[in-house]
Amino acid sequence: MSFGADEEILQDFLVEAGEILEQLSEQLVELESRPDDADLLNAIFRGFHTVKGGAGFLQLNELVECCHIAENVFDILRKGERRVDSELMDVVLEALDTVNSMFGQVRERSAVTPATPELLAALARLAEPASADEVAAAPVVEEPVAEAPSEDITDYEFEQLLDSLNAVKAQAAGGVVAPVAPAAPAAAAPVPSPAPTASTSSAPSDEITDAEFESLLDQLHGKGQFAVDAVQPTAAVTPAAAPASDEITDDEFESLLDQLHGKGSFSPDAAASAVAAAPAAPAAPAAPAAPAAASKAAASDEITDNEFEDLLDQLHGKGKFEPAVAAAAPAAPAKKPEPAAKPEPAKATPAAAVPAKAAPAAAPAPARAAAPAPSEKPPSEAETTVRVDTARLDEIMNMVGELVLVRNRLVRLGANSADEAMSKAVSNLDVVTADLQTAVMKTRMQPIKKVFGRFPRLVRDLARQLKKEISLELVGEETDLDKNLVEALADPLVHLVRNAVDHGIESPEEREASGKSRNGRVVLAAEQEGDHILLSISDDGKGMDPAVLRAIAVKRGVMDKDAADRLSDTDCYNLIFAPGFSTKTEISDVSGRGVGMDVVKTKISQLNGSISIDSTKGLGSKIIIKVPLTLAIMPTLMVMLGNQAFAFPLVNVNEIFHLDLSTTNVVDGQEVVIVRDKALPLFYLKRWLVSSAAHEEQREGHVVILSVGTQRIGFVVDQLVGQEEVVIKPLGKMLQGTPGMSGATITGDGRIALILDVPSMLKRYAARRIG
Repeated sequence: MSFGADEEILQDFLVEAGEILEQLSEQLVELESRPDDADLLNAIFRGFHTVKGGAGFLQLNELVECCHIAENVFDILRKGERRVDSELMDVVLEALDTVNSMFGQVRERSAVTPATPELLAALARLAEPASADEVAAAPVVEEPVAEAPSEDITDYEFEQLLDSLNAVKAQAAGGVVAPVAPAAPAAAAPVPSPAPTASTSSAPSDEITDAEFESLLDQLHGKGQFAVDAVQPTAAVTPAAAPASDEITDDEFESLLDQLHGKGSFSPDAAASAVAAAPAAPAAPAAPAAPAAASKAAASDEITDNEFEDLLDQLHGKGKFEPAVAAAAPAAPAKKPEPAAKPEPAKATPAAAVPAKAAPAAAPAPARAAAPAPSEKPPSEAETTVRVDTARLDEIMNMVGELVLVRNRLVRLGANSADEAMSKAVSNLDVVTADLQTAVMKTRMQPIKKVFGRFPRLVRDLARQLKKEISLELVGEETDLDKNLVEALADPLVHLVRNAVDHGIESPEEREASGKSRNGRVVLAAEQEGDHILLSISDDGKGMDPAVLRAIAVKRGVMDKDAADRLSDTDCYNLIFAPGFSTKTEISDVSGRGVGMDVVKTKISQLNGSISIDSTKGLGSKIIIKVPLTLAIMPTLMVMLGNQAFAFPLVNVNEIFHLDLSTTNVVDGQEVVIVRDKALPLFYLKRWLVSSAAHEEQREGHVVILSVGTQRIGFVVDQLVGQEEVVIKPLGKMLQGTPGMSGATITGDGRIALILDVPSMLKRYAARRIG
């Protein structure tokens, strides 16, 4: 494909198809446990059908081909002609992976790699009923249409389809059959013209049937060949009537697009030229009335809103077309004076079938009585939503952040002002700004289901690879958090879920031997706690053995035996986050390198979050992650070191107290403070960050206790300013990567404050001590 299509149309396809493919991944895994769920089968069928339709419009033929055959597989499943089994699911999931790969190539505007012949062959085999030999022969007798070398329709056949649509529409509007070529009346047998009343009373519904519409769609997207013998040329047609080219013109294509999007009706001139170019059908009984029908068709070429809505409903919700439903009525000596039998755009049937088909001609009448129902529906829900580019949301969020800084400044000034009116105005501004901040943050929120949705497939594939039986339970999928956080949490959660499946859950034989069920259970949960999100990954596997972890730490040289023996069980569990630490003795493509959990801890720290572990040997493990709702605005504790302001992320702050520094103790060369009978390491922040105070002695100060992972550490500061919400600004190029600094902000009194990154600051301090 050349990506010269309208960029807006392409972007709409990427957004819609991306959402559908995400849903398909979840639905396919769900189908394995609910193979007889008809609604689920229909939803998957519609998903592939919709992606195929969009890809066909953009001429992504490789994508259309794969989606089309996958769609046929689910059509067979819907009919009950084949059962869902593991082999079928493996092939269909491989097809979905291929479609996702093609979709990624379209997103990157690169050449699309078609599906492998082996995959297409496997899909084609599954797209036939179980008794394929008996069923495959039936359509040959019913549809004696000449085989075409390719299943793709040509532009000429596409024009015929459009003419057929216009003909049906013209018949509905005029109450007579569609116009044919002017030469047709000469070849037809003379038949008396019907009375207007008879024509009106026997006129069919002004809507095409579901079967007809699905047939046209299937032919448009390459499902089958257009029934060319439905419009066989007569002897009166000259060679000049043949189309000069098999391509439609740009004007005709633009007119079709305008009609589709509601900008106008299809050009009557273009329609007339297409009809004139096409071979004429055998003359129908009412052929003498064709000129009148042509004039009426030109006057009523637009479909109504209700008809368009019905077409959309049929496009997204109906099944495949049965060719036998809509057969065309050919020219024949009529036994009844009713010429209004609708000529269908499919294939012609023998003349003897005309009397049998004449009676059902009025069958659509009951459906027509229900047709006005859509007009009573409320306005479309789509009108209440607007798609906004994320860059614009980021810009709005930045402006709200600046407003928060101005608010903080005014609140500080208002607190020092004796003007009561100004204080009230500042107070009102404070409330309105907070509401605006909350509202704008909500526009950036996304349900964490966007991340959770990828894990059923991950667990399913990994369990099959490891020959384990595992079920995944998702809790709190509707919990909302910032879009940037949703994307940032994806990789850490993948590592944790893989760890639970590989390390946590035992093999079915081991579980049975220990009195457990063969099926292991992994629970991925999310919930909101104040301004933070709690994520937990738990399993009912074998848990962790602290003694084994201590032995591995000593063996790998992480620490000596004495230090390992002094570790608490919780400290032992946290050893799995150490770089290069792994409980696996063999390296596989799943685990064993000791990298995954280290990546998790690093990423969570970058998100100003924390991670903790609880485990019971023989019963399972639980890992809890705590992250802020948003990264744009951060609650902080503002402190002073000399004349310089610094900010601690409030999520890390446990408690604050004033301390007489002469009462501290020294253990193993490290100064500690005793808090509730527990010794906590104590550091003088001023000695680290203010070079002039490197050897300055302090007799008293404020101590801020922070949580870093599972550790609690005390920092001595000169002055406490208070809690303040700040907007994080990135450091300049010269300061980027400075250990201990995650960004900067402007305080309420106009100072520039550096935001501290405590984990990296501790690593930097430890490196200096060792050096």
